Amino acid sequence: MTGHDRGERERLVLGALCQGTPQGSVRESARRILARYHWQEPLHQIVYQVLLAMPFGSPQLARQQLHARLTRAGFPDVEVGDFFRPHSLSQAAAEELIRNLAGSKQ
Repeated sequence: MTGHDRGERERLVLGALCQGTPQGSVRESARRILARYHWQEPLHQIVYQVLLAMPFGSPQLARQQLHARLTRAGFPDVEVGDFFRPHSLSQAAAEELIRNLAGSKQ
């Protein structure tokens, strides 16, 4: 997997964390599987940490709170809309992508 591909896969995982999947959340899978993952994009690492620190809620709640929480964490200029672009990942596909990231060369 190239660096560019890995960055895009990270963004897709973050999108699935922000929006969920039609079958449900992948939050606990991501928390467990990506616990030691070294994010290629430092911004992705911050977004991931902020998302997992948020109380579980709906995608609407994540959309409402993510920017404010990133600002409080010292990252006021993050454009969060990218993480809310529609995706077509099922829960199984998102979990496979999470496993794929965890196993990628770092």
